[in-house]
Amino acid sequence: MSTTPVNGGLPLPDPAHAIGERLAVHRARRGVKVSALAREIGVSPSLISQIERGQSRPSVSTLFALAEALDVPVDAFFRDGDQEPPWPAADAPRLGLVTDGTRAERHLVRRGERSGIDIEGGVRWERLTPTPMDELEFMELVYAPGAESHASLYRHPGVEMVMVLSGRLVIFVGFDRYDLEPGDSICFPSSMPHRYLNPTEDTTRAVTVILPDGEMHGPPTNQRRP
Repeated sequence: MSTTPVNGGLPLPDPAHAIGERLAVHRARRGVKVSALAREIGVSPSLISQIERGQSRPSVSTLFALAEALDVPVDAFFRDGDQEPPWPAADAPRLGLVTDGTRAERHLVRRGERSGIDIEGGVRWERLTPTPMDELEFMELVYAPGAESHASLYRHPGVEMVMVLSGRLVIFVGFDRYDLEPGDSICFPSSMPHRYLNPTEDTTRAVTVILPDGEMHGPPTNQRRP
């Protein structure tokens, strides 16, 4: 397995291998053949095989398509996506003590301890919750200079909400283009064709919430202004 060097000279597994290993596990659990999965999401079997072997990283659109076809959340492909919460379910509502006497930060995610996934095209997702959630996905998006989610627009079920933290992000939704700067936010049905682009020479960071099965509702028509 190839590795990627980190500070201190200690290697970490190549992120592409982490995605591929997760994909292979979820596909095998569902008894889906490579050819059948490829046919369902509209790619070649060789691409699926390359992803599983860590020879290719999927694009954002391919990752969403894989998640939908295998009926798993997108962050199931994160490196620790299958890990159980590090505390008993009965203790989740409260903080307790760990064996060394210090308080356990059971609800907190430190910036340097996030679970992340690197995707094709200079895009990185970092999960902002301690463990995966079925109801929503709460992540920070990191787009390298010139990075884009995909050259073509893609779609998937749900609703997306995005707020830019730093840099600039261009989001195409249908035939519309939205230029977002720090502090700007957007909410749209992700069933509409869309894609993200960082048009700058600096890294762009944004926070996103994805409701996989969400629906957008406007204000009640009979609501009066104050």
